[in-house]
Amino acid sequence: DNKVPHCLLFTGASGSGKTTLARILQKKLNCSDMDFFEINGADNRGIDSIREIKQRIGMAPIQGKCRIWYIDEVHKQTSDAMTAALKLFEDTPSHIYFILATTDPQKLLKTIITRATEIKLKLLSNDDIKQVIKSILEKENKTVTDNVIDRIAEISEGSARKALVVLHQVLGLDKEEDQLNAVLS
Repeated sequence: DNKVPHCLLFTGASGSGKTTLARILQKKLNCSDMDFFEINGADNRGIDSIREIKQRIGMAPIQGKCRIWYIDEVHKQTSDAMTAALKLFEDTPSHIYFILATTDPQKLLKTIITRATEIKLKLLSNDDIKQVIKSILEKENKTVTDNVIDRIAEISEGSARKALVVLHQVLGLDKEEDQLNAVLS
């Protein structure tokens, strides 16, 4: 897709939706699960992880139209790995996309930032979190009290992921008191 840059940088706090946005983009670009490679930059920090990508970058997609490498916590890569990755980001074949994600963009090489299109994600407001919870409850045909919804939104600190995890824990409980206790634990 000519409208999507081949190197994206998603920045934002933990739980702000970087991985979710990458998965949405995967579907938009018609990238199969077999052609979507998720790398944890904290676990695969060195230049060897970039060399492996370089060896596979010329291969055609197995299914779908493209291949995507999603590198989470990219700021934890070594300087050598980031430097090696620069060439990949500059000379990207038309069927390859890189999505870099970080909670700490100031730790990236400036040249990485200049070669990627940065998309800054932010945490949701309490009202937005409440709307997400209510929408899910409606779709799932479930109910909890407004008090429980308020508490979930409060403790989620803007993270939709955290709110959904807590909501899931609450839905198995019948009494509001038990639900509130689950939210607080």
